[in-house]
Amino acid sequence: MKFAHVLLMLAVAPAGITFAQDSYQWLRDESRQSPQVLEYLQQHNRLTDEALSPLRDLQHSLLSQWQAMTLSKADEPWQSRFAMEWKLSSQRGELSLLRRANAKAQAQLVYSFAPRQAQAEYYQIGAWAVSRDQSKLLFSEDIDGSERYQLVEVDLKQGGEKILATGLDQSMLYSADGQSVYLIRKDPTTQRPSEIRRLTVADLSEQRIWQEERADWLLSFYQASDPRYALLQSNNENSSEQKLLDLQSGEVRPIRPAQAGLEYYADVAKDTLFIKSNLHGQPRLYTAPLKQPSEWTRFTQALDGLQQFHLFADALVAVTQQKADSQVLVFDYAGELKKRLPLNQQGQVAWVSRNGDFASNQLRLRSMSMTTPPMWQELNVKTLDLVTLSRDVYQNYHAEHYVSEQVILDQNGVEVPITLAYRKDKLNAHSPVILYGYGAYGFTMKPYFMPQIISLLDQGAIYAIAHVRGGGYYGDAWHQAGRGEQKRHSMDDFVAAAKSLQHYQQGERLVYAMGSSAGGTLVAGALNQAPQAFAGAVLKVPFVDVVNSMTDTSLPLTEQQYGEWGNPQVESALKAMQAYDPYGNIKAVPYPPLLVQIGLNDQRVPYWEGAKYLSKLAELSTGQGPYLLQTDFESGHSSDRRKALEQQALEYAFLISLFKTSSQAEQK
Repeated sequence: MKFAHVLLMLAVAPAGITFAQDSYQWLRDESRQSPQVLEYLQQHNRLTDEALSPLRDLQHSLLSQWQAMTLSKADEPWQSRFAMEWKLSSQRGELSLLRRANAKAQAQLVYSFAPRQAQAEYYQIGAWAVSRDQSKLLFSEDIDGSERYQLVEVDLKQGGEKILATGLDQSMLYSADGQSVYLIRKDPTTQRPSEIRRLTVADLSEQRIWQEERADWLLSFYQASDPRYALLQSNNENSSEQKLLDLQSGEVRPIRPAQAGLEYYADVAKDTLFIKSNLHGQPRLYTAPLKQPSEWTRFTQALDGLQQFHLFADALVAVTQQKADSQVLVFDYAGELKKRLPLNQQGQVAWVSRNGDFASNQLRLRSMSMTTPPMWQELNVKTLDLVTLSRDVYQNYHAEHYVSEQVILDQNGVEVPITLAYRKDKLNAHSPVILYGYGAYGFTMKPYFMPQIISLLDQGAIYAIAHVRGGGYYGDAWHQAGRGEQKRHSMDDFVAAAKSLQHYQQGERLVYAMGSSAGGTLVAGALNQAPQAFAGAVLKVPFVDVVNSMTDTSLPLTEQQYGEWGNPQVESALKAMQAYDPYGNIKAVPYPPLLVQIGLNDQRVPYWEGAKYLSKLAELSTGQGPYLLQTDFESGHSSDRRKALEQQALEYAFLISLFKTSSQAEQK
């Protein structure tokens, strides 16, 4: 009996439950407590464990290799806050907050999260803050993967800690005097961040600051460069509205009313608002007096392709992008360009961040490629000196044995970039390809250096990332070309990348696909479009029931995602979704082997999407499988960092076993 049929025996609704149009709709259980559904998922876990049990040695070998490979990992830079340096540190999976006076001073333990971690199977810190007198620590924590955070305050002088509120977004801010906390409450049904409140710590009373009634708008906030202020924000897919919060007085002032299609994001320094906006089409930088926030003036003409900006005491730093080329530009506040610094080279990735303090004048740069270990650099924006702070060093790793490059695919006249890497002495005409993709929300899947990828190259694989339309590799226009009614372009690009890589360097190669969340939409859609182009796939928390989810406004994020996926109430948008919807387009063809991983507490992509998808595919596929479903009953959309490497090792072991089996079959 082939494995797909074993799974099919489980894919039967419990007695008395029938659905005329969707045989697997019964797997949806909002309470996540249905005995029938839980037993179904547990049975799949048992079958998956049985199928993958021969791979446990390989999984453990990969884990050991990754852990042994790191000899000296460069320290993440400390953050400057209130004339001290701070760092959230992780040692052997245990989190702690450290503090020191300066780089030469001894680090002090401020707080250990380990006892709280030990009480939960899943644990993530959302954000943290320290009161200005450094007497109190505030942090948000997720203890079940649901992304419903609880807010905890710790008295650093007297000891003791207490939970201030639960069911929140992760964001929070202290008022200037530390007596109040700003937080964001979620809609209890959709989990949309919908209300900003001010909580008085003494009595836990709450005062509403901003309630967002528009169902497709989300609330957020962030600290301004001037610590007196914060920016409150509401935004949907293509518009934003902000208000200025005075953390001393509590006063809230509007900046500019919402306008369809207008996006703007502000910061404050030197009694001036600095605003990135698409007011006149392309993103540009504007300024406005703090007392007249609606009177915008363009900062400088030399800022085409603006991606982000950072404010410092003695300079303004902008990051721009033209096609795939990014650069850092340093200006004085009169608008004169002081320094231009290329940010990335072919096949590499680099990004910038400030170290948390306006007065520091220090900009941090992180750079790497898939085969070049990461390094930290620091640019003093006042003196313009660039120094290397640290590099990751990996034991027995020799970068000269590996190649990282970018190739360009011509997809019907559209140039689609693919970043790939391989080990020189392992490359042959039949080296398999592991192809990763995401392609949504304008997010660029960057070619990071990871020991995990190196281990795949050491196994003889080529690792590739397809920068398909819908992502942000070439900026906003690239995103627009693969969103909404143009979403099919993402799948077209991914399929074309797979077919092209089958013959990379005149080879005859098998291609295996990987995608997570919206990347699962991409991969599953590509599997429907061209199942023969892929020899196997791994889908993590995949968004695969697109039409059903986008027509159900009770689900978290649905209405906020109309801009990305389309509004099904619009006929043309619905037809576009129906054309690529992974779940709706499963058919009786030979699908390749699949491993689908889901989290029971996932609030972004509910667990039942992946469960329904795998069950239907196992029923209809004429292939040999295996078709495996694995549910993590303790996590949500992302894995606890303590489990993440174990899961990744299992995913890679699954793919390695597939291409080794194929290689052995060819040799026979």
